[in-house]
Amino acid sequence: MESTPVVGVGPLSSDIVYIHDESSGRYFRIGARGGGSLWNALSNASVNGAKTLAYCVGGADEISRACVRDLQNAGVKVTKETSQLGKRTRTLHEILSINSVSLRKPKHDFTVRCPVCNTDTYMKGTARVTKEFMKEVVKDLKGRTGGNVIIHIDGVDTTRLMPLRNLGGVKPVMTLDLGRSTGIFRMHQASLLERLQGIDVLFVHSRVLPELKRLTGSSREKDIFNLVSARVLITTKGEKGISYWIRQQDGIAEVHQEAAKSKRLLDTAGAGDALVGFFLARLASKPFDSVVSSLEDVAEIDAILKSSQAWAAKKCGFVGARGHIGGPDGETWSWDTASNLIRTTGSADELRLLNLSRTRCISCSAVITETSQTSISTLRFRQNVIQLPMKVESAWKERTNHPWEELRELERPGYVVGTGGSFAVAYYAALMISGLTRSPVIPIRPFDFIRNGVSVPTVVFISNSGKTRDVICAMEHALTLGVNRRVLITGVDHGIGGRYLRPRKDLLLSTGANGERGFLSVAGTVVPCFMIYASLSPKLWEDDRGYLVFHRLYEDAKRKATEVISELGNAIFRQIRSKRVIILGGGWAWPAMLDAESKMVESALGQPEISEIKDYSHGRFVSSIDSKGPVIVFGMPDDKPYREFLIKKLRKGRSIITMNTDRTGGEGALELMLQTEHFMRFVAEKAGIDLSAPNISPRGLQLYRYPDILNFETGASNLD
Repeated sequence: MESTPVVGVGPLSSDIVYIHDESSGRYFRIGARGGGSLWNALSNASVNGAKTLAYCVGGADEISRACVRDLQNAGVKVTKETSQLGKRTRTLHEILSINSVSLRKPKHDFTVRCPVCNTDTYMKGTARVTKEFMKEVVKDLKGRTGGNVIIHIDGVDTTRLMPLRNLGGVKPVMTLDLGRSTGIFRMHQASLLERLQGIDVLFVHSRVLPELKRLTGSSREKDIFNLVSARVLITTKGEKGISYWIRQQDGIAEVHQEAAKSKRLLDTAGAGDALVGFFLARLASKPFDSVVSSLEDVAEIDAILKSSQAWAAKKCGFVGARGHIGGPDGETWSWDTASNLIRTTGSADELRLLNLSRTRCISCSAVITETSQTSISTLRFRQNVIQLPMKVESAWKERTNHPWEELRELERPGYVVGTGGSFAVAYYAALMISGLTRSPVIPIRPFDFIRNGVSVPTVVFISNSGKTRDVICAMEHALTLGVNRRVLITGVDHGIGGRYLRPRKDLLLSTGANGERGFLSVAGTVVPCFMIYASLSPKLWEDDRGYLVFHRLYEDAKRKATEVISELGNAIFRQIRSKRVIILGGGWAWPAMLDAESKMVESALGQPEISEIKDYSHGRFVSSIDSKGPVIVFGMPDDKPYREFLIKKLRKGRSIITMNTDRTGGEGALELMLQTEHFMRFVAEKAGIDLSAPNISPRGLQLYRYPDILNFETGASNLD
């Protein structure tokens, strides 16, 4: 039996799919497929047996050619393709958020801006259907089909609608998908009604249907038929099924269908297009005259829609609008395929950094604007923060390569030595080890240790790079003091610092988290703190999935920091840059406070003044009360009364930023450190500053690198 061709006319569109792994906070670009509601429907119709013809317009780019290939791979015959010079092909970005730990039902969102370069890739500068193109389409359709076709449209633009209503005196069957379009919200009633004339089947999403009723002055869906020529009106309601109305000689029939069940609900994007495409395929499976008569047959339409719902439910088990449609190799975008791609593809944040030296975006091929380039330059620090869970997990899996458990057995470790950002780690380690050994452990900077240190059985040294000059000088000096054992905690296995350790006597512990700058390091501060915390907790240390504790801390800290930022006005970011910033806290909050101070000083982002929360009551309060600068208060459960009283006194005329935790001890300190990293990330993005690049004067660097510490001679003086 001869079938009826299904025709699509419109601009090409591509979908780029990203997966947001909520458990690690990272975004992954898993690939691009042809997209657009019209072409999704046509592809679904084709793979279900329909003869499909495509008349498409694209940009003069590779994306256009890839979209055409995807249509052809689905069996669509691309009858006419026009590439418009100076234009690019429309691109839409789908972000699929999923928790890979619990594999909960994911949520998806679409954006017209590339999440890698922030360029509008859907409307601005993209190819459009022109009147000249439509003249060629109408001429070709008349000669090729005589007008006996089903034409599917995905919008109410007059450029396409008007020429297609009558093809050489023959009226085609016209189907229109309004989807979730908000375009009709801004239209006048007369204009909308004019455009809907000649439409035989109207698909409307349930969110748009109330607006359609309002614009047509209808109190009921049935009343819409009094103003439009539609034979069938179908509204999709997602998990609630569909409702449809059919025009018959004796009135309007109304039917509701329950939704088909999906075996696994992964991604609902494109489910409506799949339903429309299957409907078109079944409707077009007969000669043109029979198609027209079928539109009045309730039983036939009901059966077609039930099958269409089943096909749409199947689509929901795959990633992307066309994930269920195999390519030339037969593969589909199942969750297994997508999760495998996560392990092999670059994250969106890595792609941003690669864009720094490019003129076109590595993700969407758009020309990178100067504004976008400036935005990208602030993302190195963001990437470092986002990659923390991944780096902790990597360090966790390699934890047996070094004897971290020996931290539990250190003999009277009197000092932990660190400088810069590593001093925050030194303070954290001192608190943790002191609590375990029940003996005093002093966090100290290298120069102070060389000047004032005394002989103790054990000293712990912190250097993420493994080559911090002053730390290595202090390691050498420890031998002259008679220190029996030296422990070096670093981010590298074979750093220069390791050369100064004695085999079978000293101890090297590596996190493997190096790779960031020595200044303003994120992983170099956080990862060793977590490894110290975990290694001193035997039950946690022996759990192969113990790193999930960090994931929970990370997500809680991210949520709290996001809430803090959302409550602050934009003025706070200018204040942090221009005024003195007071940092208050104490106890287990000290590591986070020191980390915040270090990052502000080394990036020249603010002018921090740090103090214990009670000690601030003396002259410090008087000296800073008139500055009206912001105050950052780090709160632990044991300082709540002091904190609340102080905030009340400081509140007038000031911006108060609070970072609190209900956790105690080392776990609470870690959460506050993570809140600090997220907070500094948000501040950097708002201020347009790359926090991964230190802002230190040449004289300051000369002093930092000066090798002669109190005339102490060491091979370390030759270090870079």
